[in-house]
Amino acid sequence: MAEVISGVASTLLANLATKSFQEIALACGLEDDVKEFESSLRTIVAYLIDAENKQAKDRSLDVWLKQLREALDDAGDILDEIEYEAKLNEVVKMYGSICTKVRRFFSYTSNPLAFRIRMAHKIKDMKQKMDEKIRQGRDLGIVAQYVNAPTLEHNLPWRETASSLSYRLCGRRKEKEKIIKSLMTQKSEANSIDVISVVGIGGLGKTTLAQMAYNDTRVNDHFDPLMWVYVSDDFDVKKLIQRIIHAALKTENVVDANSPLEHMISLLNQTLHGKKFLLVLDDVWNENHSKWDELRSHLLEVGGNKDSKIIVTTRSQNVVNIVGSNLVMKLKGLPENECWQLFTKCAFQEEKEEEKYPRLKQIGEQIVKKCKGVPLAIKTLGCLLRSKSHNENEWKNIRDSEVWKESDIFPSLKLSYNHLPPQEKQCFSYCSCFPKDYDLHVIELIMLWMAHGLLQPTREEEDAEDIGERYIKKLVSTSLLQIDDGDDAFGLIYDFQNSMTFKRLKMHDLVHDLAQSTMKESSKTRPIVQEGQQEASIELASNKFNYLRVLPDDCFVKMKKHSRYLIYPGNCPNSKKLADSIYKMQNLQSLYLHEFPKNMKYLIYLQYLYLNRTKITSMSSINIGRFQQLKFLHLQCPKLVSVPSAVGRLTTLKTLVFLGCEELMNFEDEEEEGKQHVNLNLQLFFIFGSAKLNALPNWLERATKLQYLSIKITGINSLPTRLPMTSLEELYIYHCKKLSSLPNMDEARHLQYLVVCDCPALYARYNKETGSDKREIAHIPYCEIEKYYRFKGLVEDEEDDEGDEDNDNNDDEDED
Repeated sequence: MAEVISGVASTLLANLATKSFQEIALACGLEDDVKEFESSLRTIVAYLIDAENKQAKDRSLDVWLKQLREALDDAGDILDEIEYEAKLNEVVKMYGSICTKVRRFFSYTSNPLAFRIRMAHKIKDMKQKMDEKIRQGRDLGIVAQYVNAPTLEHNLPWRETASSLSYRLCGRRKEKEKIIKSLMTQKSEANSIDVISVVGIGGLGKTTLAQMAYNDTRVNDHFDPLMWVYVSDDFDVKKLIQRIIHAALKTENVVDANSPLEHMISLLNQTLHGKKFLLVLDDVWNENHSKWDELRSHLLEVGGNKDSKIIVTTRSQNVVNIVGSNLVMKLKGLPENECWQLFTKCAFQEEKEEEKYPRLKQIGEQIVKKCKGVPLAIKTLGCLLRSKSHNENEWKNIRDSEVWKESDIFPSLKLSYNHLPPQEKQCFSYCSCFPKDYDLHVIELIMLWMAHGLLQPTREEEDAEDIGERYIKKLVSTSLLQIDDGDDAFGLIYDFQNSMTFKRLKMHDLVHDLAQSTMKESSKTRPIVQEGQQEASIELASNKFNYLRVLPDDCFVKMKKHSRYLIYPGNCPNSKKLADSIYKMQNLQSLYLHEFPKNMKYLIYLQYLYLNRTKITSMSSINIGRFQQLKFLHLQCPKLVSVPSAVGRLTTLKTLVFLGCEELMNFEDEEEEGKQHVNLNLQLFFIFGSAKLNALPNWLERATKLQYLSIKITGINSLPTRLPMTSLEELYIYHCKKLSSLPNMDEARHLQYLVVCDCPALYARYNKETGSDKREIAHIPYCEIEKYYRFKGLVEDEEDDEGDEDNDNNDDEDED
């Protein structure tokens, strides 16, 4: 708990230290008050360093830490209020009418003098609370430990992620071949389904072994369909059947969770009847014999091919006995030589590099022995040591750590966590708010971290999103998070190779347990993500909730002033009422809505806006130009006809997505004098499914930092003449039949990926066999010019589509 609270306090300090906040404090006449509070806060941070070391042995600190967290939350709210008022004054000055300005001057809440007096009192009260906590901490025996300030972050270079390196396939090849042989074996009886069980303690690689077999080409050719279902401790037969159907059809929302079981069984029958299927049930904990019998009987009823098979991974021998396994793979620790092979591939960058460092090799061998053959432990520690740059003392500290004596969480995981800076620790701990095996999307996770103030820049030129991306890369490089390359809706549509924005993340179950153990009661963050459980009404009693997720049922949420992140799927009776109440959430940073709100003009902090299937035809009522902090705009609005030129004046916007805007016909031209010469910060532009659109916006010519551009199913006949190609890294153009040329390809010096599909004129000019202009793109490392393309599961196939190649399944990178 102490380390998480330390991160909160450090974040507040970082916020106070920014030039922008200091200017706000000066403008509001609160400079002296803020400096006094900052001094108390620095002392608190120094106390927390000692509390972190003592907490495990002295549980009396828990109450003090819990009260301190509440006080820090209150402090954050007050700082938010100060910053919001300053920003609102700027917006009113730019966009407000004379009446609005006069009304605000005579208002008690917004009059500058009244506001300064009110905030000064709040800051003094806040400082008194901090001073009281300092006195209480001293009485509990806590001693201030001051450290140099620049220790909050490790700016390590980004390397290829641990989960995508070849060492995840070290060992287990004999076991893999044994499983595949069993899968291929034919049987004579038709009244049962063969079950192969993979059993062992957590971290041995059960899931990885199952995926190695599942993704083998021999298995893919032998079975159809192949289905992967994560089970965990929720062995609800009805839910499992729903997931099996979705896995078989490679899509979700085919069957509703509330559908009758009989309907699900009927659909399962239609899906699997007569087919030779392979079903993997991953991480099974159920020891109730009757539940297993029920699921197996339903699978038998569908009349699948007699050679269909099931693979079960589990930590429980009782589960193995219940499922009636035909083959049992009892995994043990890796042999010593394979352990060392795995470790060296994680801990060193070059092959045989360990031979150059005999002392590190000796220490490394001792560390590997402590891991007892568990791949997850070896991999995690190897990745941690990789970041220590051959520092012998750092290696010794890990070898000799007291953490090895603990038994509740894998010591190797705890060591990796302990070596994170405070801010990265609280970002990691936050991930425990999601269920196990939850699909974490990078953009969503970063926005949530931002909503909780966990990504405070320490330098003026830093971006919170860049910090969040750096933290994710760090957590991936230490194997605390893993990038999941499996196909889903994002994988089918967003095909950028190097952009992190739309990537999915996974967290190993044991790592999730570690994250939960670090959170304990230290956080008020409670995202509501419960499959199949929908509350009739939800009212959050505290203003401290920064994140609201409202489930699609007859529900309503009382809006909270300090909430920063709102996901509201819609399709409930009060959706319109809630949407129209959003203006009360003055600190809102991220907003995901189905229903279009009536009033958004005071949401000046808005950075992430996702409008999903709203009925709007125009964006004029939004006055999008007000949102000068907007960085991510995602519009999935089927009836949207035009986009205002104000979008081209959002200089902070980094990601712009138009998905399924079927009626979109034009982007309005810029008219405001002078704005045509302001460069944009846009880095990613994506448009899909706007067949009526005949031209891209002319302001794209000012997107001088554009790196990723994807244009799919549009009616455009040309790209902007001065499209900035010098910064472009990836370009995808699909199903744009009127497009006949690619501009300025000689300037595309950084372009790494060019993919063109189903664009006849472009194919004629640029295909590598007969294209008249193929030399213009010869310098691009990865270039694919295809005549046809099939959007699997998204649009109907063209009559002349041919030669469609099945995508190979990616290896799953989880270990269990």
